[in-house]
Amino acid sequence: MVKSRPQVTRTFGPIHFEDLDPHRFEDLIRELIYDYKEWQSIEATGRGGSDDGFDIRAYEKVRLESSDVEDDSDTETKIAHPMEGNLWMIQGKREKQIGPTRMKAILAEVSSEKPPYGYILAASASFSKKTYDVFREELRKRGVMEFYLWGSAELEDMLHLPKNDRVLFTFFGVSLVTRRRSRVAELRSSVGAKNKLLRMWGEGHQLHQSLLIRDTADLHYPDREAYSDFKTRPRWKEYIAFGHHPLGLRIHVRDHYAFVDLERKEWDFTPALDLLGRQGGRDTEAEDGNEDGQRESVEGFWKFLPQAKQARFVVDGLLRYDAMTLIDEKGDVAHGMPHIYAEFIGKAGPFAGFWQHLQVRGEEVTLGDEFKRLMVFPKAFPPRRLGKVYKDAPLQFDANTREALKKYEAIDTLYDVENRLAHLQVGDVVLGEPTTDVYLQITNIYKVRADTYRKEHSDFRVQRNMEWQLQRDLQQEVLTVYEVDRIYGWMLERMTANPTEKSGPRKGRS
Repeated sequence: MVKSRPQVTRTFGPIHFEDLDPHRFEDLIRELIYDYKEWQSIEATGRGGSDDGFDIRAYEKVRLESSDVEDDSDTETKIAHPMEGNLWMIQGKREKQIGPTRMKAILAEVSSEKPPYGYILAASASFSKKTYDVFREELRKRGVMEFYLWGSAELEDMLHLPKNDRVLFTFFGVSLVTRRRSRVAELRSSVGAKNKLLRMWGEGHQLHQSLLIRDTADLHYPDREAYSDFKTRPRWKEYIAFGHHPLGLRIHVRDHYAFVDLERKEWDFTPALDLLGRQGGRDTEAEDGNEDGQRESVEGFWKFLPQAKQARFVVDGLLRYDAMTLIDEKGDVAHGMPHIYAEFIGKAGPFAGFWQHLQVRGEEVTLGDEFKRLMVFPKAFPPRRLGKVYKDAPLQFDANTREALKKYEAIDTLYDVENRLAHLQVGDVVLGEPTTDVYLQITNIYKVRADTYRKEHSDFRVQRNMEWQLQRDLQQEVLTVYEVDRIYGWMLERMTANPTEKSGPRKGRS
């Protein structure tokens, strides 16, 4: 696939703890420790100042074991107060860097005479191994029983846990749970669109269905006059769906006449005429270049190219299932075909990407970097070239060729070894089959050895037509090949009404 439009990734960058002010950072740490232990109480001592090193002070619940007291004992039994417990000291440091020296300075606030039972230092920095070692050693010296060091990585891990999603949203406006639910909704919509299309058009991989793709942001359909740039940036357009892709529909976007020289790796195409075959009426014909004789002129130029160098330039696009916001399978009176709504983005419109290739005699040719584009087609096309017209002198064909012409079968080449067609020139028109008003126009003439021609044209229809017309097996004889295009009486009348000798490429095979 080529020319893919940019895709927005769904990954997350690092959380910016530095955006929080110091007190708000302490609030974040307090939220994270609520279910870290079974607390008796948690006190936000840092907000009032003079905290003796305690940004947060917490008491962990301890299990009180009852002891039997003898009735005759004179000793008073000291009963633990229910609000007491293991003292924890929690500090929050919104600092970018904390090294070993800075760590010692922070831990100096922990009393070694009356150490807390537990200690947590949470900081927005990352710590080195040496800093971790200093943290552990200093607290062990001070008699702290439990201690934990939370850096930015540990804090992010905690915030990414589903249980802390509300904390992540409260402090940073991000909800991963909501995004997961949104992703499920996207998948449900994508699968629903795929299944609906399969129900509409069947489950085969090959199809040929017209559809109208519409921009979800459009407010003026079907009034194209509301947009001054509609021709270059349409908000709705008819396309042909020709197959399913694992990610969406494969769409024929454009189809143009082209030239190709496979030996020299040269090619060209003309955007003047779109051959897609839309059903949209006069407006669509104008967009595709099919009005006012434009089609006859462009097609006439292409027909005069050597048949071996005639090609079609095809552009296909991918319309992803997850980009389809709505499918209207009925359409409306303006466009009686299914409508698919999608977001149009830039020049790519609704498509996630494109494929492009040449079709040459039924084969697909990928346009690699080795191909060089020439300027074969003109910007303005004159009327189709017309030479001498032989209306009253029909060609004499064998019975098989004559019958094929009556049945409108493809006869695109005449062969001559006896110079019976020597009077014909490129552009001349001869009557091919009088009863059906079929004419043949000479589009190219060249000479070649018969055996060489057979090797270059292995198609059975070519071999059959040669056998019909020549009535004998030729090997090294020189064969004159007349490439022709079938035209009809009504077409000839239009051509003779405005004849010209300047249309079409130069005479000859190359």
